[in-house]
Amino acid sequence: MNAQSPSRKLFQVVNALLFISFSISIIVPFVNAIAISLSSYEALATGSVGLWPKGFTLEAYKELAYSKQFLRTFLNTVGLTAVNTVLTITISLAAGYAMAHKHLLGRSTLFIYLIIPMYFSGGLIPTYLLVNNLGLTNTYAALVLPQIVSTFYIIVFRNQINQLPKELLESAEIDGAGEVRILFNIILPLVLPMTMAFVVFSAVAYWNEWFNALIYIRDRELWTLQLQLRDILINTSQFIDQQTQNALIGGGPIVHPE
Repeated sequence: MNAQSPSRKLFQVVNALLFISFSISIIVPFVNAIAISLSSYEALATGSVGLWPKGFTLEAYKELAYSKQFLRTFLNTVGLTAVNTVLTITISLAAGYAMAHKHLLGRSTLFIYLIIPMYFSGGLIPTYLLVNNLGLTNTYAALVLPQIVSTFYIIVFRNQINQLPKELLESAEIDGAGEVRILFNIILPLVLPMTMAFVVFSAVAYWNEWFNALIYIRDRELWTLQLQLRDILINTSQFIDQQTQNALIGGGPIVHPE
């Protein structure tokens, strides 16, 4: 076995150090967030919580466990993530197959029509006005319909289907298979790894989505989990700032929020 050259060893060391530093930058904030969630309000107000909880308490988790609002937003997010992911992947796969179909008229024109919005978006205000004029604001539809079409996914599926053997699809047509059967029984198994990757990407993106809910939703019962967590974070930060000011100015005690 040949010994590694010094330059190769140096590269491996630098590479390992970079990965270790990157991992620490991800793990440390996560550990700090857990420590904060397990610490008392007094410790939070003084800003003394690091990587280990101070004044250990499960009060924050008890409040969430008994919060109907938190449970409702959690279920909303689970449902919206599942629905949006299924619709996005189904529409993207079907549209990609249609764009790759040899019998589709005007494929080049449709392809350009899909490409343009990737570079020239309508913008936030026109999108909001459109959703509002359609009467979708403050409904689940506002969190589903505006974002279930992914031009990127459609183009990737189209290119992948174009690379499949034409003889395979032609033989299926000769055997009398319809378009739906060809799509789900022949094409889908062949592009399944890519499909599952897009499922993961879409699910994570929809799970972390909060901006659309902030813009379109007014009823708290329709909030998503991320919007609820944002509200909790803002209220907690304001409470800690207020209690810290009271303690510094007047020397008063730090009280638990109502």
